[in-house]
Amino acid sequence: MSKFKLMNANFEESLNLSDDSLISFMENDTNNRGIYNGKNKIGITIIAIIMFGFNFFISMIVQIGIEGKLGESTLSQPNINFLPMWVPIGLFIVWLVIWLLLKKNNYYSISVYRRMLTVNNYLVWLILEANLFFLTFFLTTLTFLGALTIFCFLGLTSYIIFRSKSRSLENNLFGGKSKLDKIDNFIQKLINFLFKYGWIIVIVVILWKFIFSNTTGVRTDIVGLVGIIAMWLIVDIAFIFAEAYLFLPYLLYGYYKYKYPEEYREWEGKTQLEWYGEKYFNKHIKGTEKEEKKNDGN
Repeated sequence: MSKFKLMNANFEESLNLSDDSLISFMENDTNNRGIYNGKNKIGITIIAIIMFGFNFFISMIVQIGIEGKLGESTLSQPNINFLPMWVPIGLFIVWLVIWLLLKKNNYYSISVYRRMLTVNNYLVWLILEANLFFLTFFLTTLTFLGALTIFCFLGLTSYIIFRSKSRSLENNLFGGKSKLDKIDNFIQKLINFLFKYGWIIVIVVILWKFIFSNTTGVRTDIVGLVGIIAMWLIVDIAFIFAEAYLFLPYLLYGYYKYKYPEEYREWEGKTQLEWYGEKYFNKHIKGTEKEEKKNDGN
């Protein structure tokens, strides 16, 4: 099986993606929203400024926390800053470079997918910063082993979810059924076990701290700590599911529209001007061999 099999379907096979209900939902949703279809450029600019500012604000909060200026906390004082200001600056530069590259050879019918990919790249940036934020403040409390356990769990969860969705998309594109190998079976069982019995471990930890704690304050703090860590995991897992089940299929469909532009244009029954947009058509299509010659019957 090719590593990039999902990206190697021919035009006829790629059409099978149009039957996916989630892709259809994303298509209708993005095409009707000004932030994606480009009709609300002022709103997009304002939202972008606010969101970029928020990412840099997270780094500022971490720096204030490292300096001990956030007030009293039940958590141990962090001694390693995993989110210094150069991190959001670097991630912003990476995001900006990708954005500029995506704008090249961009035409009307794929512009909505480009904007969605740009939004997705920002969300990846945001979730990465959020994890570095939590890691900075919780590493001392969790210890290295505890933090490593959390990220290993998230890594295994990501693998299972993306592997499962990728195989589902492959079946959709090419037909047939894929079987799990021994490693997949092992990881699948491990993830199922953690999801099924992980809450028992959390309850045992809370009861242990409740029974053997010296003050009621510690008991409350432990409950709060477990709740925050649970929220951390839930947010990450929700993001992983969104990436695998919403963004991946939708962006894959957009990739095939970019790969087979003329085929999809004809399949959707649009003229080249409608498909590419006036600006792109006049610059790259009109007067070239790519321009579709109308049959006038003579």
